[in-house]
Amino acid sequence: MIGLQFIADTFQMEYKSVAEKIGVSKQTFQDWIKERRKIPTQRLQQLSELFGVNDVGLFQKELTESEKLDVQMFYFQKTDNVEDVEVPRIGEDGKVYLAKGTISQNQNVIDFLSERSREVRLLEDVERSITGQEPENEANKKTLSNVLQVFDSSGQDKKTLDMVLFYLTEYQKEDYWGGMPSQFSKYADKGFFEKFKALLKESGLSE
Repeated sequence: MIGLQFIADTFQMEYKSVAEKIGVSKQTFQDWIKERRKIPTQRLQQLSELFGVNDVGLFQKELTESEKLDVQMFYFQKTDNVEDVEVPRIGEDGKVYLAKGTISQNQNVIDFLSERSREVRLLEDVERSITGQEPENEANKKTLSNVLQVFDSSGQDKKTLDMVLFYLTEYQKEDYWGGMPSQFSKYADKGFFEKFKALLKESGLSE
């Protein structure tokens, strides 16, 4: 199934309706999803505008599982019903105040799909790194095997690896705003993350 078919199904749009909206016949649309004909550039742009999917390449390729999850997440974001509400908050003076907030009807589904997409994309990245005949693929297999052995342990090695992974995947991002996980706090106070950052820079592994 190519992306066009999956996207149309996800957005619950009949193929005939999609064809009519972009000015082609239903048979032409069927030829596209059956991959009998390529989708012209002009039509790709129309499909992008119709569904709000910016990456036109997604329409005429077989989607990965993470891309499918991203499409589903985008659908729920686009069709979300957000309401403005007033939420009671306790101020520093101990008094209760009403603060403006929002309630998203689809937020739980969006959060689930977002987290699942990250997990699946990680698995896809791992699979790409260990498949194939190149020498580095074999080295990656050995590295992954060693990492999994550490994860199966419960000692200090695993705690160190957890902190390194947290730094590489979350903490070092420019837009990171989350709080420090409690299990890492005492090590952060001792400068672990700043020292690790300096080590990467000194070793030429980061800018």
